[in-house]
Amino acid sequence: MKMRTKLTLLALALSVFSFAQNVDCAETLSLMATSVKAKDVAAYDYLNSLRKECPTYDYRTYAYGVFAIKQKIEKATNNTEKETYVRDLLKLYDEYQQYFPQKISGVDMKKGLDLFNYEVGTKEEVFNYFDKAFKNDLANFNSTKALYAYFEILVNDHKANKGVTLQQVFDKYDDISDKLSELKESDSNDLDKLLEKEEAGQALDSKEVKAKNKLEGNIEDIGIVTSSMDAIIVELSTCDKLIPFYQKGFEANKSNEQWLKRAADRLEAKECDSDPLFSKISEALYQLNPSADAAYKLGVVEAQKKNTSKALEYFNKAADMYTDNTKKAAVYYRIATMYSKSNKSQARNYARKALKVKPSYGKAYLLIAQIYGNSINECGNDQFEKRAMYWLAAQYADKAGAVDPSLKSAANKMASGYRAAAPTRTEIFQSGRAGQRIAFNCWVGESVLVPSL
Repeated sequence: MKMRTKLTLLALALSVFSFAQNVDCAETLSLMATSVKAKDVAAYDYLNSLRKECPTYDYRTYAYGVFAIKQKIEKATNNTEKETYVRDLLKLYDEYQQYFPQKISGVDMKKGLDLFNYEVGTKEEVFNYFDKAFKNDLANFNSTKALYAYFEILVNDHKANKGVTLQQVFDKYDDISDKLSELKESDSNDLDKLLEKEEAGQALDSKEVKAKNKLEGNIEDIGIVTSSMDAIIVELSTCDKLIPFYQKGFEANKSNEQWLKRAADRLEAKECDSDPLFSKISEALYQLNPSADAAYKLGVVEAQKKNTSKALEYFNKAADMYTDNTKKAAVYYRIATMYSKSNKSQARNYARKALKVKPSYGKAYLLIAQIYGNSINECGNDQFEKRAMYWLAAQYADKAGAVDPSLKSAANKMASGYRAAAPTRTEIFQSGRAGQRIAFNCWVGESVLVPSL
């Protein structure tokens, strides 16, 4: 009996050895790749052969393997089967990292996102993966959906009294907002280069067009996540909650530059900057470090006090000090809004300054559109020419949506409104000016082409 058992085991071992010798790693990888592209679940069987017999052969085993397992997940007939494959996917990430660490990044983020997307595991498990990734691998935490889910779970734990404090919620909001700003800054800088090329009259090649579309999509996603985070936190950050919260923490944090800056940012964002606490925090921030951020905050304080000249002094100082083009553009935009009712030409100058340093700063185009839309009675020789200004305003609104996808909806709505207020097709026909150019020989100094019928 023992001899028979030994012979059976030997035969099994020989068959496994023979199988290993017969597996052609290159051919099996090719078959898996073909199956993945054809959405054939047989890819999973090829994957398992490669994982067992050729684990170090080629990184594409794991790159294609991710898709092979996801195809099995999507075809799972019940939750138990689905979870089995999701757990296998998480295991595959570990194998990928073990054998080809230079070819994969953001593993913990990917694990958390897959658990979240496929609704497997607990929210705590999902959060722990995200938290580990955010703390230990922030550079590769580049999924806007994962960032949003990470924040949402934390806020829900706070609301459920699971030991998450309001300060922790605010800190995480700021940390995630900083990461989103970093992602947007990187994408918008790359987009700026393409926009500058287009502005110079150079056509983008197919690769650049594809890159531009991707960058615009990324920026739009970042805008959606930012707005969604704001919507989640809005009930926790009203002025009547924020002011006593920061008053309570001020003495303990008056030498903490990050705390002061974030407190000032939140109070300003929630329009609580008219409260004396904002002034108190801003002055402490400036005394601690007279940075560009601190100078900007004091500019806001002076603007609230109606000390326009002093506010402009601080704002211009901040703009000169900023090396970050997005922040520099934001200050120029703030100055432009201050001038928008009293000196439209100066407002446009500062809006153009914002666009010069940051071509994708769409809000500056929207402001110019609004300024022109409010100036129809200052230019033009007759009512037709005056209302033609609306076409010019619409063009600037169009530019806003073109350079900043996050503004596309608002920009389209504004442009449509201006075009509706411009001369109608009947009025264009009666004027006999279809296809002609109208020059605005006033402070505007631009022209617009009357639409052809």
